[in-house]
Amino acid sequence: MNRRFGRRISEPGRVLSPSQVATLMDCAYRWYGKYVLELPDPPTGNQALGKAVHAALAANFRQKCETEVDLSVAGVVAIFREVWNRESEQTEFRDDEEPRELGRTGEVLVAKYLEEAAPSIEPIAVELHVEGVINGVLVHGFLDVLDLTGCVIEIKTARAKPSNINPMHKFQSATYTRLIPAAIGLARVDTLVKTKLPQLVQQSFSITEQELRATDTLYPLAQELMLGGVYVPNRQSMMCSRRNCAYWRHCEQKWGGEVPET
Repeated sequence: MNRRFGRRISEPGRVLSPSQVATLMDCAYRWYGKYVLELPDPPTGNQALGKAVHAALAANFRQKCETEVDLSVAGVVAIFREVWNRESEQTEFRDDEEPRELGRTGEVLVAKYLEEAAPSIEPIAVELHVEGVINGVLVHGFLDVLDLTGCVIEIKTARAKPSNINPMHKFQSATYTRLIPAAIGLARVDTLVKTKLPQLVQQSFSITEQELRATDTLYPLAQELMLGGVYVPNRQSMMCSRRNCAYWRHCEQKWGGEVPET
């Protein structure tokens, strides 16, 4: 129970998060399946990899808040292995996902971040739970890293190098800027790319008045749609496939049609 909000965060449509809005905008029925029906959604190998990478880097930054020194690369890789082994046990690997190969890739990504990005980051908060009200809507979320300068840093993993900044990443950072007094309107998305030659792509940007305005408009609209009771699937979504969506069977039963294999 969230004491400040006085209701369960899981109550569908009452307390929102950036990820809920992103899911709704991509496919309303997927939001319904996840947050209302609470259907099982076992992670894929790539999702489990992202969780393990994030957990290992968060462990490093949590201790750095106290010591001002990064852990050794070997130490953080060891944390990754422990988390990865645990995550792997509850993961449904796809046919093209080889667990050992993914694990080795994760170790390389963690080491790359420790060597190239971590030394310049001075964290003051890690995995910070933030909450507040944006234009009448109760909102909460978890910020990856807030550094000493007040910059909001989000760490992502991806299969392809980003060509631009994802609008929903901007929306997420704008949300945290609204809810964190120490945030100064600067943000950065650090993407670890799982290509044959792993890469780190850092995208810095300022939170503009337009980005802040988007939080004022999208949260009330998303809540209205969530509470409206009509959840139309988006069959044109890039995630709409039997491979990518755990709810495709329910979607076909409810709406008809056929969800593509891939």
